[in-house]
Amino acid sequence: MTVRRNQPWGTAAMLPEGAPVASSNAELRRLITCQRTGDLPATPIGVVGGDLWRVVGAPAGGADRLRSEHARTAPIDLVEAIADGEPHWACIGAVARNSWWRGPVVAAMSAEMLGPWRLAPAAHPNDGRLHILSTGLDQPALGVTQRVLARQRLQSGAHVPHPAIAVRRVERWEHRFDRPLTLWLDGEQVGRCRELTLAIQPDAAVIVF
Repeated sequence: MTVRRNQPWGTAAMLPEGAPVASSNAELRRLITCQRTGDLPATPIGVVGGDLWRVVGAPAGGADRLRSEHARTAPIDLVEAIADGEPHWACIGAVARNSWWRGPVVAAMSAEMLGPWRLAPAAHPNDGRLHILSTGLDQPALGVTQRVLARQRLQSGAHVPHPAIAVRRVERWEHRFDRPLTLWLDGEQVGRCRELTLAIQPDAAVIVF
């Protein structure tokens, strides 16, 4: 069940014995991918670092906390990204771009933070929606000066609202770009694509923090 406004998220529960622990975006995405492809069992995953860990408050204590009375367990949504027919998974979000300074940029987020930036201030990792921000697709692209200002405001999330940044909350989104764009998942470059389909998968994994 996805999170509801003004209700607590998750329950008090420790990480099961033998369950994996991720300390970075890359480790978490690798574990999630292995679970989705059947290479690993679908057990809860402990998080002690990375952007999702920051989103839940960056709790101190490391792996010891995950097996203590302070641990919390919660479901998370996943982003399914199909790039030119090839499936991928992300836990935080997908970004398609060739440059931050020109051309189209698309960010599809399931949580608010990516690195130092609050790309999607209204996103929650279990709200059942993709938060899509784009420029240069269905509206005029941001100019260079506007992009400099927007980049400066990304840390606080003050880059939106903006008339040249389209914002959508959807369950599925697809687009064929005029030319291939580089695709980044949870901050990791995975390749280039021209056709991109993104879909949110609610309650698709479980984390312990």
